[in-house]
Amino acid sequence: MAALGGRSHLVSFGQASGPVGNWDIGRFSSKSVTISRPNYAHYTDAPQKLALQLNRFFAALRLGVIKVEPPRPYDLAAASEAHRDLESRRTTGALVLKV
Repeated sequence: MAALGGRSHLVSFGQASGPVGNWDIGRFSSKSVTISRPNYAHYTDAPQKLALQLNRFFAALRLGVIKVEPPRPYDLAAASEAHRDLESRRTTGALVLKV
């Protein structure tokens, strides 16, 4: 709350981290702060909605707005190293085990 300025908008996006706790949303009125918690499924629940999101994503990818790193290869014998790297967040993107 302290980090939000007047007329800010707080977006809580994603469910992976679990509940966000109990919030007294009345506190947000002192700064005219608004809150939203979108569910991505509501933006992709029909083919035409999904197509819109995919078109936006691939356009951003083509323009270089989004950059995707190539997969990081690991020999199959190094699978335990790949798991350690994943668990310790030393990687981003895809990991590939080579057979």
